[in-house]
Amino acid sequence: MTLSLRRFHEVFVLAAIVVGEMFGAWAIYTFVETRDLLILGLGVFTLVGGVALCGYVMVFEREMTESGVP
Repeated sequence: MTLSLRRFHEVFVLAAIVVGEMFGAWAIYTFVETRDLLILGLGVFTLVGGVALCGYVMVFEREMTESGVP
């Protein structure tokens, strides 16, 4: 079984989304306990970045499909 560059890219970005969302959830949980605004900022920034990466994956998939890349 081989993994094409396209699929590797998708798996890598999806892994980044999962790890980022987990970090964001942890940061917000930690903010509730500590009231540290830096942690809150990092958590929100990371969660927004995860949403942006979801949009990126959808655009990437559409572009690759339209261009005929397997």
